[in-house]
Amino acid sequence: MEQLYFEEHLTRRWQESKREFRSRFWDEIQLQIRSQVKEMMGSLVQTEFNSIIGAHPYERTLTRKSKRCGSYLRSLETPLGRIEDIQIPRARKLDVRFSLFDRWQQVDDSVLEAMLQAYLLGRSSACAQKIIQSFGHSRFSRGFLQRLTHSFEGKLQAWLNRPITQTWPYVFIDGMVVDVKEAHLQQWCVLWALGMDEKHNTEVLGFLVLKTESQEGCERLLRDLQRRGLPPPKLIISDDSRAIENAAAMVFPHTPQQGCSFHKVKAAGKHLMNKKNRKAFSRQAADVYLKASGRKSILKRLQRFKSKWKDKEPEALRSFLSGFERTMTYLDFPKNHWRWIHTNNLCEGFIDKVRDWTLRFGYFQGRGNLYTALFSYLCHKNPKLVSLESLMPDFQKDTILIA
Repeated sequence: MEQLYFEEHLTRRWQESKREFRSRFWDEIQLQIRSQVKEMMGSLVQTEFNSIIGAHPYERTLTRKSKRCGSYLRSLETPLGRIEDIQIPRARKLDVRFSLFDRWQQVDDSVLEAMLQAYLLGRSSACAQKIIQSFGHSRFSRGFLQRLTHSFEGKLQAWLNRPITQTWPYVFIDGMVVDVKEAHLQQWCVLWALGMDEKHNTEVLGFLVLKTESQEGCERLLRDLQRRGLPPPKLIISDDSRAIENAAAMVFPHTPQQGCSFHKVKAAGKHLMNKKNRKAFSRQAADVYLKASGRKSILKRLQRFKSKWKDKEPEALRSFLSGFERTMTYLDFPKNHWRWIHTNNLCEGFIDKVRDWTLRFGYFQGRGNLYTALFSYLCHKNPKLVSLESLMPDFQKDTILIA
């Protein structure tokens, strides 16, 4: 018997009915969730209030600190939407502050973060309003969104100018390319500086947005770190960039530099005449570093590597030997640190994560938008960097919603 598939013969009216049913179903689910959240918030507030005044309703105790004085209603924007008419009890002689929210807070911290991301992604307050409303939140005024961004930019400036109080013996420097649109779409460079101590603790020391990775721009970043209190590090690690190398020599002339061994092997592989040799050449070139136990050992391995490839791949070998001494500097440091400092992989790994995140934006509208977006990424990965509660101490008192 042939089976009939009625799904292919549905009328348009029935399809519209299904869409309407689904929409109402999820709306009802959202309402029930908000209702339950409202009950939980009210219960927590009442429990905390009873603990603060030292008595339950209609209870007489010797530990009572104050009497009840009615209640008032307030609302809060949460990740689940706007919770209306939360009943907040009052005390006659006590100024009660609740741990669930601040005194003037109308928007939860996670919603503030989402609003900031929506503003940056939309590149305008109008786009941000549409994004926020689509997730069931209220329509925030454009002025509120702009003041939120301006307050965040103030925190960015404070972070960029913060003093560096900790000693960082190892400093990693590298750049990434980002699309920026001003008069027209073009590619700019973001130069990052990361610090690492002997216990492998790391921190982003700073970053700088440049139109090109020039020596002048690299000097600006390093001199800014120096101005903020960074003492001369024991070692500066970077890739094969001449701009970074020359700038580091100008700002910290007595600090040795380590060229990334991974970039050295990768750059040499571009000069291979026979592409079938790529795997063997790259593996053996990397083993020169990885299997060496000291300076004498690495020179012996380099000599064997040279004798094996000088006839097969002379151009690739010449590229590998050029500036090889700069990639051996890590051997002068403790052996348990070699695995971290012989390459620039620490900075490269961080930049790869930032690059994946920036691809969501497509491009950035100007230098200021790029700075704010990159700083918001750092705050998202490290919430202790900037507390969202400190962004708007005065904004929460204002009427931020459009009636």
